[in-house]
Amino acid sequence: MRRETQNILLILAGGALLKISFTGAYLQYVKPAHLPWLVGGGLVMVALAVISIGRDLIGPRPERAETPDGTHERIDTPVDQADAAVTADPSHADHDHGAGHEGEHNHSARSAWLLLLPVLAIFLIAPPALGADSVMRTDNSAAASRASGTDGRSLFPPLPQGEVISVAMSDFAARAAWDSGDSLKDRTVRLTGFIVAQEDAVYLARLSIACCAADAFPVKVKLDGEGTSALENDMWVEAVGQVQMGTATKETDYVPTLTVTGLSQIPQPENPYEA
Repeated sequence: MRRETQNILLILAGGALLKISFTGAYLQYVKPAHLPWLVGGGLVMVALAVISIGRDLIGPRPERAETPDGTHERIDTPVDQADAAVTADPSHADHDHGAGHEGEHNHSARSAWLLLLPVLAIFLIAPPALGADSVMRTDNSAAASRASGTDGRSLFPPLPQGEVISVAMSDFAARAAWDSGDSLKDRTVRLTGFIVAQEDAVYLARLSIACCAADAFPVKVKLDGEGTSALENDMWVEAVGQVQMGTATKETDYVPTLTVTGLSQIPQPENPYEA
């Protein structure tokens, strides 16, 4: 690959990292804690490209000596002389051998330019966060146990006092399935997520990530109440209601049911994932 091509790719890749970092779009791919690494990686890429371009601009150029007739001729450097020796060597004149190297070079260059595709996708398209389609294609059977960190029932800390309590989806699902103290009983909670209409049921869902969107797994809550059937996929809502005790079982893939008393549509949060 030519040095100029390498510099262009470095600038574009580094610029893409800086763009998603400063606009907040990185939250659709990784956790907030990764922001310093993204900014640092983008700055390093751009700095390397700038340094390389600067060296090319101020680097030594081929020297020219004046001949007796007043003209100038190029003085070959040791590298030029070595190249000339290789070219003159009959052992390097084989047509098939040269064609093979040329084909490999062209193939390598084409592969390098493919690196532009994800960069252009970030600059021009900005893929959205994972949504309902990802939830429907992912198994939810172990979501509650993964969120709670245990395969058996245990005593969870009590919920804060208040008439309506905002609870993370993963915490709500874990408490509904594994809390031996029934901390959700008769408590009104507020959950935030997006709608997943699947078969004859409507779910409120949220994707939880450990590192990035590649390891995301869904947490679902079945919605039961008036007006839920009219909700559309990927619509972000706040749902207020109470859990139906005993609904998060092995038979339901540990998906609890929420009796909905209030629904309101909201814009997608800045950070669409739960950690």
